Amino acid sequence: MNDLKRLGLAVKQPQLERYADWLMQGERDIELQDLCESAELLDGDWRALAKAQAALLQHHKGRVGVHAPFWNLHLDALDPQVRRVTQQRYLQGLAFAEEVGGRWLVLHSPFYFWGHTLAQHRQTLAQEIALAQLTLEPVLERAAEAAVTLVIETILDRDPTPLLALVASFDSPLVRLSVDTGHAHINAQRGGLSAQGWLSQTGQHQTGQHQVAPLLGHVHLQDNDGSADEHLAPGAGTVHWPGVLRSLRATTTDPYLILEVVPDELEAAVQWADSLPSTLLHPEPHLALTQGVHL
Repeated sequence: MNDLKRLGLAVKQPQLERYADWLMQGERDIELQDLCESAELLDGDWRALAKAQAALLQHHKGRVGVHAPFWNLHLDALDPQVRRVTQQRYLQGLAFAEEVGGRWLVLHSPFYFWGHTLAQHRQTLAQEIALAQLTLEPVLERAAEAAVTLVIETILDRDPTPLLALVASFDSPLVRLSVDTGHAHINAQRGGLSAQGWLSQTGQHQTGQHQVAPLLGHVHLQDNDGSADEHLAPGAGTVHWPGVLRSLRATTTDPYLILEVVPDELEAAVQWADSLPSTLLHPEPHLALTQGVHL
């Protein structure tokens, strides 16, 4: 049973400096996201930033990961030139992870239109998986050398079937699923699986004719009201956190756990996380999880 004591933060350099003590004292998970949205950094001196962050984290005993670039990149690119650019950026993310001692690299799901009536992936899923495997071939080879796990994050996915098929197709412990609670919550308003459902289906052994290894390796925790990807602190939106936490506690994979909120919500997210340990370490149905919410 996962006690969630490693629950940490997604940060860029200013936020890392501000919350370093809290993160390191708790041996919490840390996800470095400076590469996500900065083309200038990608084509600039990103190694200097990586070295500075590695120095700041040299006494951190918890787990560290990196979010790869994602804007305009396509994991299942059909165009060979687009595929080469995507590979280059992912490899930069891996190099950054190596500099900071990272253990995971977040990529985005390629299934942007799953659930849309114009693109159901019924006939193209096998092709898309093959293209994703082609894109990740050199990336996964490098990841294996660096002992970094590639985690593929739920984005616009409503049905877990295509993404689970993609992750499972690699047949590798170095490719795992990342569930974003906020993304799942938005998609649930449109007929998709809830955040709790995603975690329950992907983080535990499935029973039946065969035992299926759980594929969950990483979780982004964030909140919203179901209408927009706001990245609010838990409790500020309408995600059903008691159910999410129950599902997380029941996972068997010890996933990397990251509060991924906008900078203005970080303090509230930290306070929320600080309210959890006694309940999560000694789970009892009558104990409050946070601010009057009960299991």
